[in-house]
Amino acid sequence: MRSRLTGVVLLAALALLCAAASASAKQIAIVIGNDTYAEVTPLNAAVNDARAMGDGLTKAGFQVELVENGTKRQMSRALSVVENKIEPGDTVVFHYSGHGFEIDGQNWLLPIDVPAAREGEAGLIKDESFNAADIVERFRARGAGTVVAILDACRNNPFARSGTRALGGGTRGLANMEASGGVFIMFSAGSKQLALDKLTPADPTPTSIFVRSVLPLLGRTDLSLIDIAKEAQQKVRELARSVGHEQIPAYYDGIVGRVTLTGALPTTRLEPQAPVAQQPKSAAEDVFWQSIRDSNQAAMYEAYLAQVGKNTFSGTYRQLAERKLASLRLGPADSPPSPAQPQQLPPALTIEKAPPQAPAESASGPEITACDAAAADARDPDKPAEVAGLDLDLRTAPAGLAACGKAVAVAGAPRRAFYQLSRAYEANNNALKASENLQKAADLGHPLALYALAERSLTGQGQPKDASRAMSLFYRAADAGVNAAIVRIGAMYANGQGADRDYIKAVAFYNLALKADEPSVYAELGLLYLNGRGVVRDKRKACELFAQGAGKGNAAAAQNAASFCS
Repeated sequence: MRSRLTGVVLLAALALLCAAASASAKQIAIVIGNDTYAEVTPLNAAVNDARAMGDGLTKAGFQVELVENGTKRQMSRALSVVENKIEPGDTVVFHYSGHGFEIDGQNWLLPIDVPAAREGEAGLIKDESFNAADIVERFRARGAGTVVAILDACRNNPFARSGTRALGGGTRGLANMEASGGVFIMFSAGSKQLALDKLTPADPTPTSIFVRSVLPLLGRTDLSLIDIAKEAQQKVRELARSVGHEQIPAYYDGIVGRVTLTGALPTTRLEPQAPVAQQPKSAAEDVFWQSIRDSNQAAMYEAYLAQVGKNTFSGTYRQLAERKLASLRLGPADSPPSPAQPQQLPPALTIEKAPPQAPAESASGPEITACDAAAADARDPDKPAEVAGLDLDLRTAPAGLAACGKAVAVAGAPRRAFYQLSRAYEANNNALKASENLQKAADLGHPLALYALAERSLTGQGQPKDASRAMSLFYRAADAGVNAAIVRIGAMYANGQGADRDYIKAVAFYNLALKADEPSVYAELGLLYLNGRGVVRDKRKACELFAQGAGKGNAAAAQNAASFCS
């Protein structure tokens, strides 16, 4: 079995005024994974762990700056980018996965171009690496309300070489970091324990057993940091003991009060709920009906009637739902998509069908064609079928800005032109202009713009954080055919974002997304069955959903299956 000694440190520095932080505070993360070391032993799983943590933090509402195989200069620049984004009251997460080394009781994080060193060359390593504690203090100095540092660093001596006197002389290496004054520390393994990357050589999960155990907990607003540590301890120990290994994450708590990963006070944790049929029905039914009464999606009324059939709802609005459903089925709105439908979105974001084009979108010409060529999104149902679409970055963004800037000036410019211009601004690191053009595209009903604008409103990227507005935009995106928006609505009700927490309503929306075969729903609905929230607790059903989602390529479902069903 291949293993690596990994230290994962969870440091949460909670400012005294955190409880009074502005509602517009941002959630920012920097995630670094280093595998391809030039002069010390390379690693195999650090980049995979960083990618997985980056995805998990993004889903939890963070703006993520990701660095893979970073040199000292690349890591330094990324840290500076994040520093410049921080405003008083923000929450900042720093995740590092790679080699780490203790010198004089301090932990140093090694970029991939760190030089090899021998005994007596500790100063060389200090000059070419990053002090973990200093990074945390840099973020705190910018006024961050909460700083969470996750250090996934190998604890074997990366400078040990057979037949030589290696730097440090030992084989194991990160120092304990004192937890006091609002600091919470967690290691992926206890003192002198090896942290496993894989359970067996044939283990298909690309992340370490600690990361795969922590990932499902990142978005849990009902768990404090201590709750996360306790649940991670239990799962990691179970996984490690399944192959005869001992690994128990250690943690040290220096925080007064209960704090979540995002710095907010956690909601009261719920005990397992009674069967759905015994839940109070009227309030949830009223809220659900009010949310769908103006929808043009037949599936939403089908979801309501399905809940009536399961005795979740009393059927107060049954006749209205049946009449609305009948009228929609007679109209053109639910005709099947054409075989020539443009490319489907990846599993994280699928579109059922494009809504009808507005009359103003009939404009065409060389400016529009040039904009499509320079900045079209491959997932966009509005783009011409012959246009493949492309990814944008700092290199290709200028061409998109120039072409689409001219396109949106054309009278009657199509809504996709504004969306494509927003993509170019985003790739050029101009979040404000990206949001402005997303808003213009959303005003014209562009489905991907509605979804992206909802995500920005939820996280506060390029605009004030506003969960209620995000909820409204997700509803509009769902009506426009973005099935992933239905899942996001369900998740917001499950987490109490933009509305009171309502697990029954969350289940209803998840079932609607399940009917639409949206891959991202399997992980979310499975967690509700696993914990008995809005449904009767049923681990078998939860694992079935995780397995189905994993089979459809959803990474979160696969991670949940590995964490809870192995």
